[in-house]
Amino acid sequence: MSSVERRLTPATQAIIDAPASIRLEALKAQPFVAYATAKRIAARLEELLTSAKSHRPASMLISGPTNNGKTMLVNRFINLHPIDDDPTADAITAKVLYVQMPPTPDPRQFYTSLLDRLNAPVRRTSILSQLQSQTLRLFEAIGLKILVIDEMHNIHSGRIEQQRAFLNLLRYISNERQIHLVGCGLITAVRALQSDEQLSNRFEHWPLPKWTSENGSRALLNTLEMTLPLKQESNLSGARLMGKILALSGGTIGEIVRLVSAAAAEAIQSGAERVDLPLIDGLRWIPPDERRRAAELSLGYRE
Repeated sequence: MSSVERRLTPATQAIIDAPASIRLEALKAQPFVAYATAKRIAARLEELLTSAKSHRPASMLISGPTNNGKTMLVNRFINLHPIDDDPTADAITAKVLYVQMPPTPDPRQFYTSLLDRLNAPVRRTSILSQLQSQTLRLFEAIGLKILVIDEMHNIHSGRIEQQRAFLNLLRYISNERQIHLVGCGLITAVRALQSDEQLSNRFEHWPLPKWTSENGSRALLNTLEMTLPLKQESNLSGARLMGKILALSGGTIGEIVRLVSAAAAEAIQSGAERVDLPLIDGLRWIPPDERRRAAELSLGYRE
């Protein structure tokens, strides 16, 4: 099938007849694969951003296994709404702010991280209430609408009383400044939120399960193939090739993209110009679970 007949993204179509070196370089940039759930999450984030203030701001929790696209989704949203650091203005404008949850639910460390993100001076001798007051004043000054909290499952790593105190903190921040919270994390983040009835009712749960042959992987692979600068069609969504890709990737989108990109690079370098089963087999790709087990064995762990 010629490149004219195939469905390719505009960026891919522009380089489809370029030299191998240019096409290989393009493969290094991981594409954002706009699958159905990702589109719905992106649309909901935009709704929250433009919604009127409320005394009970709606929030979101995007949960799923490691390397399954949670952070990529929110990073794309954040990049669409960057901090506006106008030197002529009295303060920056930041409708969306990203922070990573501390390893444990430590309020002081959390507020310090937020202030660091805003390049605000922090007195290390400040007590917790001072850090909280400074943070909330800044949220008001910058016009914050959405606070994105990554690695939110870390709430679950603290003692029960620490978890409850931190959930109270999140509810207070949301209520006090009427901002939406968007959490990203493993499934344990859901269990942590469920211990606070008021907060769990406010969080909409958006799960990102692993990809299987039953949950839209065919459409995902078709979309991914549109980004590959290969001269021939690969038909990644064919039953046998799709099954092989899902098995070797462990069903996470990050690993799927990495595997397919590596296969496409090999297809360009070898002159095959398409991804097929023999080419995938030739990569000798080790699935994530096997890599993990090998690492554990090297450290002296035994099954």
